[in-house]
Amino acid sequence: MVEALPRERGGEKRHRALVTTYLKGAPTQEAAAERLDLPFSTYRRHLTSGVERVAELLWQHELSGTPLPAADAPHA
Repeated sequence: MVEALPRERGGEKRHRALVTTYLKGAPTQEAAAERLDLPFSTYRRHLTSGVERVAELLWQHELSGTPLPAADAPHA
């Protein structure tokens, strides 16, 4: 799911924030922002947007059976 985000408009920023925070194990959000070389407020905006997008995709799947995007499939 997260791997599909870079194909979306603005998705690369969301993807980087999510991966750095949750998959690469940054000890704090401040540390994640520093790793990404972003101001904390910008990092938080990208992270929030990424979490919201993943939740949206999961809800679409849950409510309508929409297939989850694969990492190598183009986004519609």
